[in-house]
Amino acid sequence: MSSNKHNATTERKARLGAIAQWAKVGVLKPRELFSIEEIFMKRVEAKTNTFFRPIQIGELNSVEFNRQLSYLIDAFDSLPGRVDIAFDSTWKAFELETREFAPRQNITDRLRTIAEAVDKDVIDLICSNFPVQSCEYLYKRLISDVVDKNVNYGLKNRINYSKNNQQICQLLEHLELKYKKGSSVTRRNGALLIRRALEGEQLKLANSSGVTFVTLGSNSKTQILISLFLYTARNERVHGSTFSPFISSAASLRTYTHPYFAFLATYYLLISLWKRKHPQVLILNQGSVITSLKENIEIARKILGSNWNN
Repeated sequence: MSSNKHNATTERKARLGAIAQWAKVGVLKPRELFSIEEIFMKRVEAKTNTFFRPIQIGELNSVEFNRQLSYLIDAFDSLPGRVDIAFDSTWKAFELETREFAPRQNITDRLRTIAEAVDKDVIDLICSNFPVQSCEYLYKRLISDVVDKNVNYGLKNRINYSKNNQQICQLLEHLELKYKKGSSVTRRNGALLIRRALEGEQLKLANSSGVTFVTLGSNSKTQILISLFLYTARNERVHGSTFSPFISSAASLRTYTHPYFAFLATYYLLISLWKRKHPQVLILNQGSVITSLKENIEIARKILGSNWNN
């Protein structure tokens, strides 16, 4: 039996075993961790004594605001082991706050509206720290799935809307021309090009009209981060389009980089909106939002090491 088949069989038995244990004694007794979960928790214990440090928040007499806080507590309760669930709960808080900016719009339009409200320094720092796995995810959704006609209706519309942005349009056209076919190495190179673009590097891109030099501005990065990356990941989880990430034979430490990053990005987008709408609630103790973001990114990269860049 190959290693992959062995791992798949082992994890399948572990999933059934967890349900069987709970069927006998109830769910008060925690299940045994899967092998990758054990590895991750041991790594967390060895690398940090904080994992994630949120910004202190002051009181605000608002039902909507306190509802958002309730979802953040749900998110932090799931850390460190389930960064994917932390992302889900933090997105709920973020989505609630977007209604404060555009209450009459649907979520897709609200995400476009709030792109103007978020802190561009926060956007630039987040986008300069994209893990490679998340860039591979973006490449698959924006290029491979489009070429294979496997893209869903909502994402297709968001991609088409994004192409109204000349910088994004030029980047996607170049990726489709150069990287849409070929080996896994070619596809990885396409993902790495997305990463370089999000880091703010000036790129020489070829498209149907010739060669041009493109540097993504903060507005372009914001659109890619929120509408094409985070909202797509959120939708797939809500609709069950993807496997629960750590209950899988394919899971590795690298698997953690994607939801961990999505959680951090969504949290600081929410903080950016609060800074704009309710600045009095942020208790920064002589620090700043950027200082906090840098600290938590540093912790994440320390825990996951080379997996962040591989």
